Amino acid sequence: MNGRRSMAAMAAAILLLTQVAGPALAHHGGRPIGSFSTCDRPVSPPRCSSVGNNVIHHVLFDETLTDGLAASLRDTMAQDYDAPTKLILVEDERQSATTDVIAFSEDYGENGAAGWVACPAESPQGINASGHRWCQAQELFFNLNPRYSIFFDDDGSRDHVACHELGHTLGLRHWGNPPESAGPAAVTCMNANTPNGPTTLHQIDIDHINAYEYRTQVPPQWRPYVLISLGLSPFVDPSEVEAAGSLEEMSASADAVVLGRITDVAQGRTFGTARPLHYGAATIEVSSVIAGRAPLTLTLEVPLFDGPEGMSQLERTEGLEAIFFLRAKSDPGYFRLTHFGAVVADDGGMALTTDGPQAIQSLAGLAFDDVLARLDPRRP
Repeated sequence: MNGRRSMAAMAAAILLLTQVAGPALAHHGGRPIGSFSTCDRPVSPPRCSSVGNNVIHHVLFDETLTDGLAASLRDTMAQDYDAPTKLILVEDERQSATTDVIAFSEDYGENGAAGWVACPAESPQGINASGHRWCQAQELFFNLNPRYSIFFDDDGSRDHVACHELGHTLGLRHWGNPPESAGPAAVTCMNANTPNGPTTLHQIDIDHINAYEYRTQVPPQWRPYVLISLGLSPFVDPSEVEAAGSLEEMSASADAVVLGRITDVAQGRTFGTARPLHYGAATIEVSSVIAGRAPLTLTLEVPLFDGPEGMSQLERTEGLEAIFFLRAKSDPGYFRLTHFGAVVADDGGMALTTDGPQAIQSLAGLAFDDVLARLDPRRP
């Protein structure tokens, strides 16, 4: 299958793939997870490889997708990726800011590929802390041209190609079957050029997925002002907020501590009439619940003490990945921060904080992975 690779992110220089540590992975005949090739190469069809932006992978089925391919894609999402890995696969009903992959199937002509993945230039994309490209709104194409019918003629063939192409949207690359890699062939759908090939992942592919840190990175241009509006407001008396203890005490007393990304920011609710308090509503897609309980998508309400004009600052946080210390509100799905400034952002692999509790401020400049490990002993 020529070019079945995941959609890519930023049009950047070719990135070398880093080897995943661990004795079980040392014998992998292929390559570990990572991005590969720039996305603006003069190749047809346009294609490149990148990684997912977090562990929640949203897939949208375009109306062109045949019933057979939709069934195969739905099965591989559930059986090959969601069940055996740490990933959470979600079938979207419509495209949104969280959509990671859009799957199409049509006759694209004899272009040398039965399937491939591409990243439109306008898609959200960037470089994560591991130095790999991530991309959302990836476009996954199945080519129904008669020349490639061997890949789509029966359920087994469709299961193979669906598993294969979905793997490319997450950073899995070809292994076995030289010249794509130097190692031996294996029972995995990630083998290349194998019509009627294996329909499932190899355990080593699963290990690679579970070992990889799927997350985005704060763009450098945000550093001077990121999370300003989530800091301690001068209009709030200290007696009106909870007293913060150590980091461990903050974590234990929170209703939830989550690693997530702000995917949307909008005007929120307003309370009061004489002196109304306006809120901004930040939608957070949760990639990991570190402590407590929280839904996979939640609304963080942020008080706009300067009125609706404060939205201009909050809007700068869209796309931000961070650790949030949360207190649940009475309305399901709505949360507030346990303390003003109870946020630790991922700034290129380093922890970025604002004027919050001292326990939070003390994390500034530490490796973000170290902060995660301190909060979540379960992490490797």
